[in-house]
Amino acid sequence: MFKANKRFLTSCRAALLIAAILMLPSTSFAAPSVAPDASADLISSRDTVVLTVNVGSGPGELGYSIQEGGKEGPEAFTVNADHSILIADNVHKRINVYKDGSFAFDIAIPYSHYIRSLAVGEDKVYLMDTDKGSIFITSLDGNLLQEVPAPAGVDGYAMEKLYKDSAGKVWLSANQTSYPVGIPGEALSAADTAGISESSKLPAAMKKDLKTAQISRNGVNIEVSASELLGSVNVLHADQNNTLYVDLFDQVDTPKVRGEYTVRKYAGNSLTAVAPIDLSSYYFTPNQMIELTANGDLYQILCLKDQVQITKKAFVPSASFKSQLPQIKAKALKDEAAEELQAKAITLASNAPNTRDTTQTKANSMSSLTWTYNAANKVNPNSSKVTTPDYLVSAATGSTQTGIPYAWGGNDGLTTYSSSSWTSFADAMSKGKFAGNVNTDTTGYQSGTAGLDCSGFVGSAAGFTSKLSTTNLASSTYTYSIAASARQIYDIYVNSGSHVLFYVGVNGSSINTREATTTGDDKTKAYSRTTAYLSSEGYVLRRFNGW
Repeated sequence: MFKANKRFLTSCRAALLIAAILMLPSTSFAAPSVAPDASADLISSRDTVVLTVNVGSGPGELGYSIQEGGKEGPEAFTVNADHSILIADNVHKRINVYKDGSFAFDIAIPYSHYIRSLAVGEDKVYLMDTDKGSIFITSLDGNLLQEVPAPAGVDGYAMEKLYKDSAGKVWLSANQTSYPVGIPGEALSAADTAGISESSKLPAAMKKDLKTAQISRNGVNIEVSASELLGSVNVLHADQNNTLYVDLFDQVDTPKVRGEYTVRKYAGNSLTAVAPIDLSSYYFTPNQMIELTANGDLYQILCLKDQVQITKKAFVPSASFKSQLPQIKAKALKDEAAEELQAKAITLASNAPNTRDTTQTKANSMSSLTWTYNAANKVNPNSSKVTTPDYLVSAATGSTQTGIPYAWGGNDGLTTYSSSSWTSFADAMSKGKFAGNVNTDTTGYQSGTAGLDCSGFVGSAAGFTSKLSTTNLASSTYTYSIAASARQIYDIYVNSGSHVLFYVGVNGSSINTREATTTGDDKTKAYSRTTAYLSSEGYVLRRFNGW
C-alpha cells in the first residue's frame, strides 16, 4: 500500500507532475461557476470553484468507467475543517487527498467494492461501501484499521451516508436512523444509542403526504413543503443552536424525473436561506453530489467530461430565491408529449406475461440466486471481447456466489436464456459457460457468456422470453408512461439506450431499486439511487402494458 507519509517525502519530485495534472494553480480560487442554463437569480455570483482535477489514471487524477448498464466514478467526497478535500476514486480503488488546491497523496483501498460516502473523524477516514455492506476505517497513512459491518437489520444498499457531528464523531444514516460508528466496536443498533444525546443525531424527515415532511428536534418542529411533489428530503446537518440544513428535491408530477434541487437553511423553524444545486452539467452523476461541513459550508462536486470540480456554494436569502419549477415542468411536459407521440407510431402494444407480484418474486429470486463458480466458468471464450465482472476477478474456484453476473446482451435468468445450448443461467454454469461479461464496447451479446444485462433482467423478471432492450422498454410497445404520484413498486425507471431499473420503495432521500448493473458489483442486486441522480441522467417512469 502506498502510504501518505511516503508521498510527502517525495513531494518535491512530484511538484512538476502535480502542476501538470491540475488545471489551477496550487492555491487558485477560480471565477464564479454558473450553470449554463440557470438564471443569475438561481446561482449566486459568490459560488467559487476551489478545486479542479483532471479525469485520468495518473497521480491525483480521477477515473470514470462509463458503460451501458452503469457508471463508476468519484461517488463521494468530503471537505475537512482545514479545507483539505478527500475524493473517492472508485475506478482506481483509492482516496485522493488534496490540500490548498493541489494533490497531496492518496490512500489505496483495494479491499473496497464501491465507496458511496466518506467522512473524516479523529484522524481516521470512514468509507461506506454499500456493495460490501460495510464501513471501512483507515488511518490517514493508509492502514486499514477496521471493517465495521452494517448495523443489524440494515441491508448494505440501505446505508445512505456518513456524516460528522459538531463534536467530530462519525455517524451512519440509514433507514431514517442515525448509528454512531467508531473504534473500537461496531456500528450500534438503535437500542444501543439510547444513552447518546439526541442532539448528536440527525433528525429524520418524516413524510406526512406527497408534498410535505416534518422534522422534529429539541422541541422545534419544521415543516418542509414541495411545490408539487416531495421527490426527496434529507437532513444534512444540525448544529447545537438548532440550525438545520435540509436538501430537497422538489419534483414535478410528470413521467420524466425532473425538478428543482436545493439546500435549505432553517434557524429554529424559520427558513432563512437557500442554495440551488445545478443538475444540468454532469457527465458522470454521483449519488452524493453535495457535502455540508460541520460549520455549515456547502460544497458541490461536478463531474464534467474531462474534469472534476469542487465548488463552494453560497446561500441566498430565502426571500430572494426565485423558483424555476414552472419552467422545468413546462419543458418536461413538452418533451414527454413529443416522445410519446413518436413512441405510439412504432407498433401495437404487448402486455407483460407476468403480473406485478410474479415480477417481484422473479426479480428477488434472481438477485438472491446462489451458484457455484467453477474453474470452467472462468475460461474466457474471447479475451478481446469478453471481460470478467470485477467481483469475480479474484473469486476462488468452487466459491459460492449470489446473484446473476452482468453479461452484456445477456438474457440468462431463471427460465430464460441467451443460447439454445442451455435453459437458464444455472444450467449455463453447470455446463461450464463463462460467467458474465462487462465489456459493453462490443456489438451486443458474446457467444459462450451467460448472465443478464439491465434490460435482460427487467424483461426476464416480467416474463418476456425474448431479449428486450432499454429502447424497447421505453416504448409504448411494452410500457406506458405514468406520473410520479401514481408510482408503485416494480414500475420501472428507464433511460432509453442506457439503463433500466425496478423501483422497489423509498429509503430516506433515495429510492430502493433492483437492477443488473455495472456500478459496484456487476450483477443483479438490490441497490439505491437518489431522485436527483435520476433527474440528471434523464430517466422516465413507466409501467408495463397490462398492469
